[in-house]
Amino acid sequence: MITMLFFLFCLGGLLALLLLSEQADYLEMKVQHTADLITKGARAAGMWEYANSDGASEKRLYATTEEAEQENAEVIRGAREEAAILWTMNQSALASRAEEISVVHQKGERSHLYRQGIYHLKMEVDQRIPAFWEQLDVKIERVSQSGVYD
Repeated sequence: MITMLFFLFCLGGLLALLLLSEQADYLEMKVQHTADLITKGARAAGMWEYANSDGASEKRLYATTEEAEQENAEVIRGAREEAAILWTMNQSALASRAEEISVVHQKGERSHLYRQGIYHLKMEVDQRIPAFWEQLDVKIERVSQSGVYD
């Protein structure tokens, strides 16, 4: 009887560790999916393809609609503006269970990334995951980068 209780306790502990691992993996997947969605949407909205003076096709990424209008570029919306819209539409999936969410666009809005046609996003999510009789603090950091290169 004691042996059976011991193995039952061990099996319960193993199951609890497996569930903890799967919860962390699921959170990591949700964070990466949200970051990828934002960068790809921002890139698609702010990208403008034009022919340069040599006749070759070039692509440029614009941060705001105003910046694009100043250069007579035809974009749907600025990349930063689209990223803000996409973030507000998709943050509820992470915010419902997360303690804290930090999102850094373009490494602190560095304009040279826009000129290179790159949209960069870093997300940090802190969440408490139940394990055994306590709560574990989990911090997930994910980076997504999307460029207009071929």
